[in-house]
Amino acid sequence: MKIKIFLNIFCIIFILSLVKPILAMDEKKLTSVQIVNLSEIALKKLVKNKDMVNLKKFINNARAILIFPEVYEGGFLFGAKGGNGLLIIRRNDGKFSGPFFFSLGGLSFGLQIGAKSGKVLMTIMTNRGLKSVLKERVKLGVDIDAAIISEGVGYSAESTIRLADVYSFSDNKGLFLGGSLEGSYLQPRNDLNFAFHNRKFNSDEIIEDFKVNKGIGNLENIISYINE
Repeated sequence: MKIKIFLNIFCIIFILSLVKPILAMDEKKLTSVQIVNLSEIALKKLVKNKDMVNLKKFINNARAILIFPEVYEGGFLFGAKGGNGLLIIRRNDGKFSGPFFFSLGGLSFGLQIGAKSGKVLMTIMTNRGLKSVLKERVKLGVDIDAAIISEGVGYSAESTIRLADVYSFSDNKGLFLGGSLEGSYLQPRNDLNFAFHNRKFNSDEIIEDFKVNKGIGNLENIISYINE
């Protein structure tokens, strides 16, 4: 009798050990699909924002585009920011490959109070910038030359008149004093990439494998509409 109970318990534990990874993978697949859908909405809203007069020009000339549908930032003296998004890469034929998933995060120090959320779009303008972003982790302004556009409502007040590898546009909601993308980092979400594409990628494969094109038709259509 005791042996039978033990075997039943063992079977239950064994089954749960198999089910748990599957459930976790399904949750990440759902998260990745949600990021794609929210990125489409975010891109539509950003390109319609009349204050972002140069955004369309940067998108049309970008080597690749990063979209973060929701980035949350807040703090008092010590601040934190974070959000998940995706990368799409322009091929030589003008089409895009992707999506590849990334997280944006960082800490900040100094006088700051409040909280905000916003949509962030980054245009990667150079091959150097793209190769840097595809590293395991890259810090904006340190590992990669980044500029934050300062024109119009919703832009951070940090900008330089120079050719940067990456330009950042944002449409912020809420009140925040003293924050910027300085010190923020970009990091690939390999777990979401695997859940969405059912395969792993290294940086070379992402750049060279132009066959990766799944679920980004609406994003491509929005960008094509910009060019008309």
